[in-house]
Amino acid sequence: MNNQLRQNHVNRVKQQFQSSSVASLESIPQNISTLTNTSTNNRKAAQATRTLKACDLCRKQKTRCFRSPENKSCLRCTFLNKPCSFEFSVEAMPMTPSASSLTTIINDQAETNRKLDLIYNGIHEVISMMKNTGSTGMTSNSSTNNSLAVCQFYSTSSSIGKSECFQSPTATSKMSPFSVINNQVKATYIPRPLLNLMNLSTVSGGVRQNNYFDSSEDLLSLEILSESEAIDLMNDFRQNYGRWVSFPKTLSTEVLIERIRNKSSLLLTTCCCLSLRYSLNGINPGDAANFNRKKKTYKDLIKQLIRDMDKALIRYGAFHGATDGSGEIEFLQAMVILSIYSFSLSSIVPTTIDNDSLLEDELDECLKDFNLDPWFLSSIGLTTFITKSTFGTLFKSVAVNKDASPRTLMTANNAPFTVLYDELDSDEHQTLTVLRIYNHMCLVHLIQCVFSGRMCVVDEIRLNYCTSTLSLPSATNFDGRMVSEIGILLIAYNYIQVNSSVAGAETMKECESSFLAVKEEIRLWYEQWEYLFTQPGLQFVELNYNFCNLIAHYSYVYQKSQIIKPSRKEESPNNGSSSRIATSQLYDENNIQFILQNSDKITLLKMIQYSYNVVRFINVIESDSYFAYLSDQLHFCFYFCGICLINIVKYLLDTDQLKLLEEPDVSDISASSEDYSVIIKDIRNLIQKFSRVGQDNQDDIITKYKIGLENYLYENLP
Repeated sequence: MNNQLRQNHVNRVKQQFQSSSVASLESIPQNISTLTNTSTNNRKAAQATRTLKACDLCRKQKTRCFRSPENKSCLRCTFLNKPCSFEFSVEAMPMTPSASSLTTIINDQAETNRKLDLIYNGIHEVISMMKNTGSTGMTSNSSTNNSLAVCQFYSTSSSIGKSECFQSPTATSKMSPFSVINNQVKATYIPRPLLNLMNLSTVSGGVRQNNYFDSSEDLLSLEILSESEAIDLMNDFRQNYGRWVSFPKTLSTEVLIERIRNKSSLLLTTCCCLSLRYSLNGINPGDAANFNRKKKTYKDLIKQLIRDMDKALIRYGAFHGATDGSGEIEFLQAMVILSIYSFSLSSIVPTTIDNDSLLEDELDECLKDFNLDPWFLSSIGLTTFITKSTFGTLFKSVAVNKDASPRTLMTANNAPFTVLYDELDSDEHQTLTVLRIYNHMCLVHLIQCVFSGRMCVVDEIRLNYCTSTLSLPSATNFDGRMVSEIGILLIAYNYIQVNSSVAGAETMKECESSFLAVKEEIRLWYEQWEYLFTQPGLQFVELNYNFCNLIAHYSYVYQKSQIIKPSRKEESPNNGSSSRIATSQLYDENNIQFILQNSDKITLLKMIQYSYNVVRFINVIESDSYFAYLSDQLHFCFYFCGICLINIVKYLLDTDQLKLLEEPDVSDISASSEDYSVIIKDIRNLIQKFSRVGQDNQDDIITKYKIGLENYLYENLP
């Protein structure tokens, strides 16, 4: 019975969609230059110009009405030589639309958008039902099902305004014990910590501003930068890094800076620090004055960044419910930027410290230990986002006087809830920009979990919320890329965590079964997102796909070696625990070499292919400046795969297995058992790219990558 009802509903939605689609297609104007006298051309022209509303005469006769491309009247009235109501409606239309006509046009557009939303939501509902129906009866292990749920990446929310993902207090919040107490007991009898926490669930305002978090002391008021310098740095940020925070394009940089100053000193300092990131590279050694000036400016900005972070972290860690909520979005934007570029910002701080300056400022000594942790920062951002959205405060809308000038909107009293506010954007589009912040934090957090082996602080239910962006009409190809990359990283993360846990595979059968399952998940992911690989412009979805495949094969060999390869018989009795300890000791001595020695032929071929696919992607990135502004995570992926590839080639050389390079699976490498120079050439291209970007700044992480690869290549493949 339920299946029949579902099928009936699907058919009904399909019929609505088809009828609406026909109406939409009929309204599309066609360019017809001439109208010939032949009946065939007349019929084609009539079909192409059929109107959605008939003229008065055609409507009375209940016949189809076709507007003439040559005359103002319709074809039937022209043929009958009758006056057509279209002539009068066109002549009566004023050249300059009045205020009332503009209102009508806007209302009509709103109604059209509403109908399009209904059609779009209907399609999503059909797709969701088809997915659910198709998945019925599938059998696999639990870990596969969990990841497959993530890989579907289709939102089940039926409408934007009623989405339960983030935009209203969640059901878990409403039925929580804290909420029950808040509902049943008078506020005077509720302990203050609980009361302050539950104040997060009110969006009416009225919470006093805590003076400790006053943002009046920023890099402009403290004269660390002049106004013109701040504008130049923000322009640079918007051009090179703006994709991560989605500042409104229509806002001038001057207005944007004033809005940010009213909301978050941390965000302003973060943007300016990142824009100065490459300012210490490539300076003429003879221009000491310019170099020292830039060093001092960057050092002062880092000090201000530390002060801003101190206040912000205290605010969201110890003063929940004690502030008015202003600047929450801006804090999350700062966390996104700091998480993505932690390594870059941290690496060049030592360059700014002179031994002489240590006598003047004790804080300089502390700066030597300055090191941002992207996993930790993204964890703070994610937990803050989830906390605020759980209580329904993150997406609150505040009435703004749209007739006010941009300068008026810059003042603290008239400023909108967030700098993301754009007078020309719809509420739905601004919701999308906030959801993108969450997706970016999930992306950087997951990849840092893979990089460092630490756990993810967000469960899969919340990670699935990343697909919320795809349910919005304003979503673009960029949003699809973010969701797809989160999906493939989640597959790799789950596989690594399962393999490394106590409950991991204990037998070869379990190990092989787990590996087959993850390969199937990756295959399903590939089928869904392969189209992104061929999109115009540079796409890094394919790079992440190859990186995650390499990590999955690496983890598989490690797990397998723990089961079947105790390294030292004297330390490996029959019990499994001692065997694993001995294996781990040998792995710690030379991990990549250990993995290669325990790899079979097929796994070796796959690891060659995936690592090389990442390294040779450097040839696609022609612009050095474009490469320079990529995320720290992508830079590390290139570096890691370069190290792996050098190790693999050396291992093949040492074990006389270079003939594997001639296998069909790696035929696109164009190498042979006698000549593997094409691989070395691409590694050198990567080294040169790092060298041109780092410009010999010895502290810059880009230069460290260059030196590391260069020396490692020389030591292993001279």
